Amino acid sequence: MGRPNVGKSTLFNKLSHSRKALVAPVPGVTRDIQNAQIDIEDIPVFLVDTGGIMEAEGGMLDQLVTTQAKKELETADLILFVVDAKDGLLPSDMDIFYNIVRPSKRPFILVANKVDGDPEGYDTTGFYELGVEEVLPVSAEHSRGLGRLREKISELLKKSIGNEIEQREIDEEIPPDKEKPALEPVRVALAGRPNVGKSSLINRLLGMERMIVSEIPGTTRDAVDSLLERPDGPPIIFTDTAGIRRKAKVKEKVEKVSVIKSLDAIKNSDIALVLLDPIEGITDQDKRIMGYAVDAHKGIITIFNKWDLMQSKKELQKQRGQELRRAKRFCSYAPHINVSALTGRGIKKILPLIDKVYQQYSATFPTSLVNKILQESLLKRTPPIHKGHHLKMYYATQVATKPPTILVFANYPKYIPEQYKRYLANRFREGLGIPETPVRILFRERERKTYR
Repeated sequence: MGRPNVGKSTLFNKLSHSRKALVAPVPGVTRDIQNAQIDIEDIPVFLVDTGGIMEAEGGMLDQLVTTQAKKELETADLILFVVDAKDGLLPSDMDIFYNIVRPSKRPFILVANKVDGDPEGYDTTGFYELGVEEVLPVSAEHSRGLGRLREKISELLKKSIGNEIEQREIDEEIPPDKEKPALEPVRVALAGRPNVGKSSLINRLLGMERMIVSEIPGTTRDAVDSLLERPDGPPIIFTDTAGIRRKAKVKEKVEKVSVIKSLDAIKNSDIALVLLDPIEGITDQDKRIMGYAVDAHKGIITIFNKWDLMQSKKELQKQRGQELRRAKRFCSYAPHINVSALTGRGIKKILPLIDKVYQQYSATFPTSLVNKILQESLLKRTPPIHKGHHLKMYYATQVATKPPTILVFANYPKYIPEQYKRYLANRFREGLGIPETPVRILFRERERKTYR
């Protein structure tokens, strides 16, 4: 933690060997909490990147970011207090140290970042005014001094949580046959236009204020992961994404990177929760966002958030339902739910619906059943004739999951029209009992026998 623009996110990315945290040469880019599971000297470490702590007179959003950063201290075992070696010790650094870091009574390391050139050219002695025993000069951007930083992190963690580490090592000696197999987490991305309530919904699902929430559109900039562990089901990793606006309205470089991260989050998910605003109605951008998820072959659940504002508007409810059906013609299989993150209405239905869609999304089926459905589909609707070619489909088999992927062998795959492909996808969804997931169908030409 530290004030804005001292290089916390760059340091986070270097230590975690990732690009999870959004980085730009302007203050205040990081708003939500980013985290990563890493190992330092064989110690499992949960690394957390916080937003920059602002002065008390900052705006509402700055205060929310500061409050969120302070909350992370409640569960921290160690603080990396990051300062800027180029700027030297500033009054805002002193405020953070004396009002937040020191009163927390937690072990800390003072990291003087941005020592980018010759370390002897930077005078870090001024930071000893804080009464610290050691100042660690590093350059996160150029990976200088990070080895010493990792050694110091390991040293302090072993002192503060040594007993925990010993107990963990004892627990790991349990015979394998007594260990429960770990369930693979379900990755769920929340996507939508700015200010549709994605962060509020995640906070409601997690039962805590994990995300920064305000009425200012575009509050979330990073794609932020949050893990929800459950006693009666697989863990779920929720990814809160930045609001996706039309390309014409995206001008700032930071926002462009945010949108790219949002689209990557959809591609890396199993299920996309597409949030919609019932007051504004379905827009072309909502359809594009659904299209991203369809093109990536992801499970989709559409959600009208803020439904509490629609209670007395029966005609508008009917109108929004009609708009949604028209908008989902290319993904009519996607289930829908109306909720209110503010009041909690409908929230309890979300997790069971995620489980239902994921079960279908990752399902496997015997080849005999897949072939039976194909033959029944061919009898019900014969493939069309294309330029004198009689299209024939011989057999099919499932070759992948997430989504269920069916490979069909045919004589002229390239001539099969799109509408017949959609017909087969619908037939497989119906026959396999997976009506709420996409089904991907691939076609391959069967090798023709040659006779001599």
